[in-house]
Amino acid sequence: MTSSRSQRRRQPVRSPQSRRPLVATTTTRNLEPPDYTREYDDVRHDLVLIAIIGGLLLAGMIAASFFL
Repeated sequence: MTSSRSQRRRQPVRSPQSRRPLVATTTTRNLEPPDYTREYDDVRHDLVLIAIIGGLLLAGMIAASFFL
């Protein structure tokens, strides 16, 4: 019975010279990133409201700590 180590097949070691160079495909096409500003306006609005409400609550807690 042979061990599992000897049954494993060894992968060939590739030298750095045998690798093919990467082809730059972006130079032939002008790919611009998509503009998501209109799609995420609601998210930005909600985050601003959360920040304002959180800031007001924090300020209220600090003010209440002086009076209570």
